[in-house]
Amino acid sequence: EEAKRQVDGDDWIEVWKKHFRPIHLSRIVVVPEWIKYEKQPDEEIVLLDSNMAFGTGEHETTKMCLDLLGEIDVSGKTVIDVGTGSGILGIASILSDAKSAYMCDIDSTAIDTAKENARLNNVSDRCEIERADLLEKSKEPADVVFANITADILIRLSKDIGRFLKDDGTIILSGIIHARLDEVKSAYENCGFKFVRHVRDGEWNALEFKK
Repeated sequence: EEAKRQVDGDDWIEVWKKHFRPIHLSRIVVVPEWIKYEKQPDEEIVLLDSNMAFGTGEHETTKMCLDLLGEIDVSGKTVIDVGTGSGILGIASILSDAKSAYMCDIDSTAIDTAKENARLNNVSDRCEIERADLLEKSKEPADVVFANITADILIRLSKDIGRFLKDDGTIILSGIIHARLDEVKSAYENCGFKFVRHVRDGEWNALEFKK
């Protein structure tokens, strides 16, 4: 983040590329495509495109989602990733054996990046990636919904998200600062979701709920 603030224009991408190392998160290793990395037998590799601007897996909010993904079994399950950014969570889900992932973001640059990353990881055929404001275009309810966004938007989503989740489905929310944690938790509990666990990392929090 430091480099990004001090460097003008696209130079920060070069700075970032120089310093970026593979990131190990439980079984998932996030590897930039310009680094040669030797895959270990029990690892899943998520490759990221070099022009990445969002969601490299370095940020605590993404890391917590990937850790929680490691705790749940997504084999054969359908996943929705709201505010997908780089596509890292949807792609990691497919590489963890999910059946399909619907990934959306309001930012068209994020959508281009997510599509490119899905292609790099050979999972495009199992991902549907489109520009959308939250779940305005989602179709079938999924087994697992990831939403790594801000507290305000998570609260806005709490009323609607149940329609997009199968019974007994799992919601993983991230991007929540300490000051907003109780508010987000109450919003989801008031909508009838069952609190499962809370993870924190630095100033950020993630929550898991069941329908």
